[in-house]
Amino acid sequence: MKRLILFLGLILSQFSIVAQYWQQRVDYRIDVTLDDQTHRLYANLAFDYTNNSPHTLDSLYLHVWPNAYKDRTTALAQQLNGQGTKISTMDTSDLGDITRLDFKINGKPVSWSYNPKNIDIVGIKLNESLNPGKSLTLTTPFTVKIPSGSISRLGHIGQSYQITQWYPKPAVFDRKGWHAMPYLNQGEFYSEFGSFDVSITVPKNYVLGATGERQSVEEAAFMDSLAAHTQTNLTSIIALPSGALRDSFPASSKEWKTVRFTQDNVHDFAWFTDKRYKVLKGSVKLPHSGRTVTSWALFTPANALLWKNSIEYLNDGTYYYSQWNGDYPYTAVTAVDGTISAGGGMEYPMITVIGNSSTARDLEVVIVHEVGHNWFYGILGSNEREHGWMDEGINTANEMRYVATKYPNNNYLSDIVAGGRLHLNDLSHHDLGDIMYRFLAVISADQPIQTHSASFSAANYGAIMYQKTGLVFHYLRSYLGDKLYDQCMQRYYDLYQFKHPYPEDMQEVVESISGRKLDWLFRDLIQTTKVVDYRMVRAKYLSAMNTYSVKVKNKGAIQGPIQVVSLDNSGKVLESQWTDPKKKCSTLMFQGGEEIALFAIDPTKQIPEINRSNNRINPNKFLFKKCEPLAFEFMIGDHEPSKTHVFWTPMMAFNRSDRFMIGAAFHNFGLPFKPFQFLVVPMYSVGRNTIGGVAELSKMYFPSKDLRSIKAGISVKSFGIQEDPKGQTQSYFVAITPYLNVNLVPNRTPKGFSNDLTFKWLWRRDVMSAYDNSVENGLKVNQTLSWRKKRISHESQLQFEGVLGYSILPLDIASFARISTAQSLTVTYLDRKMNRKMNFRVYGGYNLAYNPGTSTYQSMGRYSISMFGAAGYQDVFAENYYFNRGSLYGAQYANDMGGFRTASDVLKMSNYWASSLNATIQLPVKPNIFVAYADVGIYEDGMRAATIYNAGLGMNLADVIGVYFPLVQSSNMGNLYQNYALSIRLTLRFNPFNAPVKLANLINR
Repeated sequence: MKRLILFLGLILSQFSIVAQYWQQRVDYRIDVTLDDQTHRLYANLAFDYTNNSPHTLDSLYLHVWPNAYKDRTTALAQQLNGQGTKISTMDTSDLGDITRLDFKINGKPVSWSYNPKNIDIVGIKLNESLNPGKSLTLTTPFTVKIPSGSISRLGHIGQSYQITQWYPKPAVFDRKGWHAMPYLNQGEFYSEFGSFDVSITVPKNYVLGATGERQSVEEAAFMDSLAAHTQTNLTSIIALPSGALRDSFPASSKEWKTVRFTQDNVHDFAWFTDKRYKVLKGSVKLPHSGRTVTSWALFTPANALLWKNSIEYLNDGTYYYSQWNGDYPYTAVTAVDGTISAGGGMEYPMITVIGNSSTARDLEVVIVHEVGHNWFYGILGSNEREHGWMDEGINTANEMRYVATKYPNNNYLSDIVAGGRLHLNDLSHHDLGDIMYRFLAVISADQPIQTHSASFSAANYGAIMYQKTGLVFHYLRSYLGDKLYDQCMQRYYDLYQFKHPYPEDMQEVVESISGRKLDWLFRDLIQTTKVVDYRMVRAKYLSAMNTYSVKVKNKGAIQGPIQVVSLDNSGKVLESQWTDPKKKCSTLMFQGGEEIALFAIDPTKQIPEINRSNNRINPNKFLFKKCEPLAFEFMIGDHEPSKTHVFWTPMMAFNRSDRFMIGAAFHNFGLPFKPFQFLVVPMYSVGRNTIGGVAELSKMYFPSKDLRSIKAGISVKSFGIQEDPKGQTQSYFVAITPYLNVNLVPNRTPKGFSNDLTFKWLWRRDVMSAYDNSVENGLKVNQTLSWRKKRISHESQLQFEGVLGYSILPLDIASFARISTAQSLTVTYLDRKMNRKMNFRVYGGYNLAYNPGTSTYQSMGRYSISMFGAAGYQDVFAENYYFNRGSLYGAQYANDMGGFRTASDVLKMSNYWASSLNATIQLPVKPNIFVAYADVGIYEDGMRAATIYNAGLGMNLADVIGVYFPLVQSSNMGNLYQNYALSIRLTLRFNPFNAPVKLANLINR
């Protein structure tokens, strides 16, 4: 009874909120003419703006988004600059703008101005206040210079036109205020609903697709004739060879035509036109109302083969989305070929533009996804800029469902990744999103779903806003079941079609219809980066009841439900149960005995779980009930739940002491990365006639919202050190380094910011000969704080390290303790086509304690601060790879300490303190590997301060390999040109276990 009362209360409160809902209305009338010689639009606009709010308005804000293409100062230009597209490098003919604006309200001129920060936003001061329930009429002429289609969504490629976001439109004013926003490429829209009456004038041989219903009888007949001709001649069109006949634009007709489109209950109007378009026409009957919708496909001859079944894709997408969410409310649905425009794969009411696709299956998925946006943002008009997941993510969930429904046994991902090779032969379309999300989550590079679109990194924008949201709502559908889930979505559609819902509105609807509290989804999964992770604890057979008691535990931070099933030997599900989402541990009772071969958590991967390696238990095994059989596979593959994968690949290495090393790498670096990782690389040393190599184990933990992740691991390395005078190479070292890395960044921290704290412990033994060996124990603590914003990035590093070393023969003790800091600033100084950067680094190091000992092993500067960076002999924690580890002299140094780029044969080291400034500038020549550098430093040299400097040219390949050629250096560094080859410096930075950390930093830029 209480649950019934609660349910009825939720329903009544829902009706109350909808009854209080209000939104503005805008009714447009536009006449526009295309000049395809100058690539300009000449237009006149009028719209009626109705104030349905309870507030009196004194101002109006308009988006004039063609100005986003005007110059390098716009928000669009700055965003594209960070993504590699440089508006500032383009010819002025490729840029765009909107001019000739002359705003009048109710026939009278008004005072207006551009936003001081964004020239694509206009503020209008009303002559008279607009009271609730009243309307005004705004008019203006305008001219749009159409930019190159290579920039963003509005543009042209030759005489193929994509006319989107092209007219002045009011910003949304809703219960949360005004939403004026600059145009962005990453980050979509939010516009008011209303009606459009648009007349488009173009040369007569252009083919037009647009939002709305075509009102011109002559144009309707023209389109029907094109569709009939295309259908009849499709085979010959496909067979056309590339060249002028297929690809070139025909001359524009001397005659003109005006085509009128009208439509109600839409919030945008887009149109596309090309003289080359071929046309296909079809229809689809809607599942609920039985109404018929006309489908249109407009494509260029070059893409005819891919587009031959496009009507099928349009019809199927329209049908399934209608079945699951509610019938499509308009009379037509259209897809147009966007050729090579940057705006391809973009939705507008009733019409979508599609970019290039490599296969028919890819084209189908894109068409269905973009058609689906008619529901999610087209009809349910949420704020895409602030809550992008409400359209992109929920639409992706429908896309996943469409592919799984139409192609239940698809290997979509396998087909696009190495053609199913490399053991990637069982990955579906759903797995694409699953792997993308888990890849970012495991390396702690993911952002919350509820992140502002402009604040997402490029990788997170696709993997999180689209794919993770799709997975989350796929999870919800699995939990509720198709029937109840569809009832929720259809109720949401019924209540909020042609309105502006917010996340809280959607949550209230879904909770009221399902009768379940869903904070674990709408609060935790959407607003944080907390992860789902359950593990199987035990399966105990209760013989008296012929029942298994199965216990599962929630190891993650999401208190969501989980599905547990029993399966027989054939993999058939015998029984399925869902846990209570509020319980940390759950015990479930399953009927059955010997017929049960396996208990599994989510065996069909319906839930976006971070770790699936602990999800299965075999009750019939005596030992290792939770372990799956080992599967050795070559190189790489995906992690199948039914196997414990070990990937292997041959390895070869070289250094001066070991000479050639031959072996194999065994690892579990599959797709995606797993929280537990291992790498074992045993290699035979030809020079030492023994075994060496590396091994490393690590485990990632996701504790809470205040700590993004914790990574604990241990590294083991063993290599030769140096040759002895007789040419024998028996000296070697073994280093064991446990470590702990803590990512201190909270969940809501914006992109471009990281804060990592690392602890490393050291046990190391160096054996120089039978009579000379030593042991070192050490600790290193390192905090790295970094941020990046637009053209500037900064990294701050504070480090403490201490080592106690002792040799047995001869007896000796050595030690040091050091504190150091390094500050690095990178600035983009040339953001034209070159995109070149300058880097400045300041280093300071101080030995709090220093006892070098008396043995040759310790006293050669092993614990000193080097102005050149650590040579192999000074790499105490074995963090780098060296061709010649056993010498302080040589060309290879690490990029640390003083960081000088000269390999001087005059050693510059300090036992106490040192400081340096390093400057590097990428040269404006191609390729982008050439740099100029300069270093200056001061250090303690025998109780006095000494200054050194150098400068030169170099080559730097992705900060992994660097080669530097000095041109000038201070006299106290020796004669530069006496033996120049020895002054050339090599840097090498390579550690496969650091790859996830570096990827995380790159992804969040």
